This record gives sequence, C-alpha cells and structure tokens, in this order.
Amino acid sequence: MICPNCHTDNIPGTDTCESCGSDLQNLDLPVAEDVFTEHILADKLSDVEAEVPPTVAPGDPVAFAIHGMQEARVASALVKENGKLVGIMTERDVLLKAAGEDVDLNALAVRDLMTPDPVVLDESDTLAIALHNMSVGGFRHIPVMSGGEAMCVLSVRDVVRHISPYIPREASPDNGG
Repeated sequence: MICPNCHTDNIPGTDTCESCGSDLQNLDLPVAEDVFTEHILADKLSDVEAEVPPTVAPGDPVAFAIHGMQEARVASALVKENGKLVGIMTERDVLLKAAGEDVDLNALAVRDLMTPDPVVLDESDTLAIALHNMSVGGFRHIPVMSGGEAMCVLSVRDVVRHISPYIPREASPDNGG
C-alpha cells in the first residue's frame, strides 16, 4: 500500500505509514467514481421501495401462503411465529420443493417448504451489502429488519428498479454518439 503523503510502499493492511505515520486505514475502501457506484455504496435499504409480503405461520397450508403472495403480487411470504421471524417462503421454494402431480398444497405446511432462519439485513445497510449477500448466498429475496422486526423483503427487482435511473448511458453509433 503506497502512502499518499510520502509515497513509501507499506505492507498491505497496515493502519499507519511506517515512514511518516500517516493514517492509511481508509485507503483500501471502495470509492465511487460515478453516480451509479455512489448510489450502490451509499444508498440505504430504507431508501428502496421493497416488497411488503404477506405474513404466514409455519403451520399454515402452502396454498394459503401462495394465495397471499398472489393477492399482494409478491414472490415471497414472511413466516412468523409469536411475532418472531422464523423463515421465508418464496416462489422458488414452491417450484423446487412442492411442484409435482400428486402434491396437495392444502395438506403441505409452510414449515415444510420455507427457508428457516433466513439471512436478514437491516434497513441501515447499503445496497452494496444487500447485493453482496444476495450474490454470495444465491438469494433473490432477503427480509429487511427495522427495530428488530421484519418489515419487508428486498428483492433483486427492487434493487434494479432503484438503481436503474443511475445506470450510465453510453453513446452509441445508433443515437448519434
């Protein structure tokens, strides 16, 4: 890591320059070089209009959860027991775990399909944190907590909708550029 003040080459991860003592702690943090990246790094999840899914109980029939998701026009349901988040059920859970000719969705319980103890985010987390968690975990939906309570579910679609106005527009030969 090169010190910006004295140009000494320091060991990566060093907090202070070995030569001049300058603070090097924030040098390896990502820096926004454009408006798009700035929004990814700085926008909080509370700034994003996220899905407000239905809430179901673990013992509810899967058909009930699906009906609630259809009515709300969302792709997930929060699973709560005694007011506490215990899982999330998504359309993908239904497709991968319950699809079949002889499956009775009224006899199958939400607990049999849900993802228990899901990864959650806080409304103060940034889009960068959300995208990282979604990518690493392979998630399309993550519950967002506010004051210790799951308030909504952030989807990839919500993120794209939020950041799409900031995507840089490249000039192309078709539009005179």
